[in-house]
Amino acid sequence: MVETIMLPVESRFGVTVYNQLLAHDPPSDKLLVVLPGKGYTCNHPVLYYLRRAALALGYDVLSVEYGFQVANAEFDATTVESLQEDAEAAVRPALARGYRRVCFAGKSLGTPLANELARGLRAETVSLLLLTPIGGAMQGLGSLPTLAVFGSADALYAPEIVAAFDGHPTVTCRVFDGLNHSLEVKGDWHASLEVLPDIIATCEDFLR
Repeated sequence: MVETIMLPVESRFGVTVYNQLLAHDPPSDKLLVVLPGKGYTCNHPVLYYLRRAALALGYDVLSVEYGFQVANAEFDATTVESLQEDAEAAVRPALARGYRRVCFAGKSLGTPLANELARGLRAETVSLLLLTPIGGAMQGLGSLPTLAVFGSADALYAPEIVAAFDGHPTVTCRVFDGLNHSLEVKGDWHASLEVLPDIIATCEDFLR
């Protein structure tokens, strides 16, 4: 059985954000933390089905929302510090449940946040799933088990970053040909749906 637990955060953006934790009964020792993008929420296709796949694998899943999204505020450089605080406040009560294995999954804007949270956590097993990583999300990974997923048609995709991790013992990069920053084929919903199972299966294999 899976129960829904709402974890409230009083955001610096002046709103209360209710983050959803889907938790197994009996309790699981695995947690997936989902950190969405600026406009790509936890209910967009890749993150929605990633959540479903993780639950099927026995993970509890925490879906994080950001205060600026709930408040309909503009996002700019001054928002970043508050964004990090919101994410940390959302994750803290979930981690207090005592998970042995934790994976942080970030999409775009959420990828640097996922990196920071993963590197700062002391758990038995910590891993990182980066979907269309941006900024410094691919820096300082060290020996942290990481899967990075890119689309070759993403304007932010840099082949040289993928090449830099060729043969890396703990970092795996998967590039999907023709996909944009939303991990879709622009203007072709049929093709976008056809590639979705492959994206989720790639993430599912990593979570195993």
